[in-house]
Amino acid sequence: MPDNIAVTVSVGEKDYLGNIPVTFNGGQGQINVNTIQVVLTRTDGTTQTANLASNAGATVTLAGTRGTGSYAGQFDRVEVFVTMNNGLTYKVADVLRQYRSRSGSGE
Repeated sequence: MPDNIAVTVSVGEKDYLGNIPVTFNGGQGQINVNTIQVVLTRTDGTTQTANLASNAGATVTLAGTRGTGSYAGQFDRVEVFVTMNNGLTYKVADVLRQYRSRSGSGE
């Protein structure tokens, strides 16, 4: 993404319930943002798609894989795509998030 239209998005840590917060931070190109799409791919291959508002501080929470049974400690993937007013789409985040238990052991 060119610096003059750059925006940032933060993907938070997965909590013990499997929830993953995604927050739009804004940036120089915020005024040029048309849509922000968040795609979650869970450990079992299922997906969830959500739209994120383009105002700084907007947050969406996705329901990731909860760490039970064989899924304990496994990863979910979060990708964030920003489409600008000129029609170009950029991937601004692609992260893996691991389940955290209440004890913090990852089990």
